[in-house]
Amino acid sequence: MFLKILNDDEVKTCLKGITQKTFISGNSTQPDKIIKQNKESSNVSDKVRRLITDKLYDNHYCDSVYCPTRVSVNFYNEYKEGDFYNLHVDEFKARPKSKNIYFDYGWSLNLSDEYEGGEFVLTLENSEKVGKKLCAGEIVIFPIIYLHEVLPVTSGVRKNIVGWFSSNITYEQTYILRNLYAVSSYCSTNFSGSQHVSVQANLVQNYLKKIWGQSP
Repeated sequence: MFLKILNDDEVKTCLKGITQKTFISGNSTQPDKIIKQNKESSNVSDKVRRLITDKLYDNHYCDSVYCPTRVSVNFYNEYKEGDFYNLHVDEFKARPKSKNIYFDYGWSLNLSDEYEGGEFVLTLENSEKVGKKLCAGEIVIFPIIYLHEVLPVTSGVRKNIVGWFSSNITYEQTYILRNLYAVSSYCSTNFSGSQHVSVQANLVQNYLKKIWGQSP
């Protein structure tokens, strides 16, 4: 799912919150040296981490469909001309590995418009590929088991922050909530006098979130 979660001022806040632009090569975090070419920095300020975390918790769609619990803001990266990240799947266990914490969804939050190429491409369960050049303030959220890639940047600099979050519901339950959300939104937008249908869909959605979230 692609969502706009930051306005222009918040994007600027995030960019200012990269406390020290001390980069390491993206290759250093991957044993396979051909899988990616970019620069990464873990020096993301606490203010930015809190801002992104709050935005994920407070976004109506994200809360209604994904039910995020634990959010991890991992690092900032830059892709210059020729940089890329080939097809891969994220390691979805928190560090240090002694902590038994797993994540369900990955996300990539874009912080720039001044670049070409660099599309974020997801490979869905049916092997269909879905790609998009993200605008500043736009985030892509995806099941962490999905293969994904960043196509080569052809000009400019692609800037983004990436991370993961946990959910207290399953992928199958998310699928149901996503469709209930779509029904509610479609009815309220396209049918006059259908507010009761939208309200009922929201009630069902909230009830399911409650009982599923309480499941062991």
